[in-house]
Amino acid sequence: MISDGVLDSIVETNSYEALSMSKQVLIITGPAFIVAFLILFILKKLVCIKFRLFIPINIYVLTLLSIIYFLVNYTALRHDLKRGFYKSAASVIRNYYPAVVANLSYILLSYTTTDIYSDTHEIEKFNEAVLLPPNKPDNDLIIFIMGESSFVSRYSTYGYHKHTTPFMTNIFSQNGGCIIPNSHSVAAFTRDSIPMTLSFNVPESDDNLFDNKSIIEMAKFNHYKTYWLASAAQQIQGTFNTKFGFIAHKNDVISFSDTTLDISLSQLLEETLQKDNSPKKFILVHLHGSHQPYNNYDEVDKQALPDAEEYDLTIHHTDRAIKSLYDVINKYSNNYTIIYTSDHGEIVNVGHGIGDNVDQFLIPFMFISTNQRYNCQFIESFRGPNGYLSGLMNKYILSNLLGYEIDPAILDKEKNNDRVFMPNSSVMPFSKLLNKH
Repeated sequence: MISDGVLDSIVETNSYEALSMSKQVLIITGPAFIVAFLILFILKKLVCIKFRLFIPINIYVLTLLSIIYFLVNYTALRHDLKRGFYKSAASVIRNYYPAVVANLSYILLSYTTTDIYSDTHEIEKFNEAVLLPPNKPDNDLIIFIMGESSFVSRYSTYGYHKHTTPFMTNIFSQNGGCIIPNSHSVAAFTRDSIPMTLSFNVPESDDNLFDNKSIIEMAKFNHYKTYWLASAAQQIQGTFNTKFGFIAHKNDVISFSDTTLDISLSQLLEETLQKDNSPKKFILVHLHGSHQPYNNYDEVDKQALPDAEEYDLTIHHTDRAIKSLYDVINKYSNNYTIIYTSDHGEIVNVGHGIGDNVDQFLIPFMFISTNQRYNCQFIESFRGPNGYLSGLMNKYILSNLLGYEIDPAILDKEKNNDRVFMPNSSVMPFSKLLNKH
């Protein structure tokens, strides 16, 4: 069965990523359709069966099963249906007709469901973990750089034998910098990972996405101007097509580079900092990174790593992009904090959002600040007892940087409950996933 996450990534992301994720669907639906067609052709031509216009018995069975499923699960489905979330009603179809009919049904229902992301009004309620009122923030510029499909084991910064990330090694080894080991994302899809970074969304439920202020809204509440800068490959056409677009459209400014190469993002950042003299800024930079197809690199990367495979070239290009962004930040500010991490990892040359391979969760996390209050010990304080820094901690780290205190009891509870949102939409303790490999 194709996972819900793959299908959601086709519907609820941009056209570039949808095309990439569609390949996983075609691998199953394509052969299934061809085999079904051949069977019908053989039956008609060789066995000479005459087809008549009638409703097949399996349609009656499917209808009956759907009605029974709906009646049995009405209480559980009622909340989703009331909110306009219809995809869960397709579960029975996916159980009995998983190859073609179920996937098409799920995608069609997804197009009606994405309307839940069209509401752009400001959310008034803070999450219960946030202690009010906020403090006066002491970071003038906060830059959160979100990589894409970045598998930490391909970084020379973390021990990889090819020199894929020399610039990041230098930048984050400086005074005030931290190269954080043992970090993992909370999901293997962009559409799920980013909302759980920039809102108080959790793997078990999307309710907080709609009920609580996002990190973007919290930044604006505490007098930051907010920006969403992204590669052309990460275009957001509207609030209807992406789960994280629901958050992105809360920003004061949304801009995209002219090309899919991440090296061009430094120019976009420089233009932003040049023309805007707002005293406090929160900027998210969303990279094209290492998403399939692995084409986010140029001749400079090929010359630097002449014998490297394409995936390593994309990591090297990310390294150059981070260096160019860092140079622009230093040019325009002397009071800044930078975080670089990734939305998820990658099963290299395979993809992500597939099965339970831990590679699609293992990511880099690097940090540097000119503010001595925010040092390596600050980041380490969010590490869980299992020795890993979870992507679920991103929102709490950002909350602190923006001047908000977090209820210690709630934070400890979250640190002690390290789990991930799996491609099949189940929730699994990260330690269990790790032990499988």
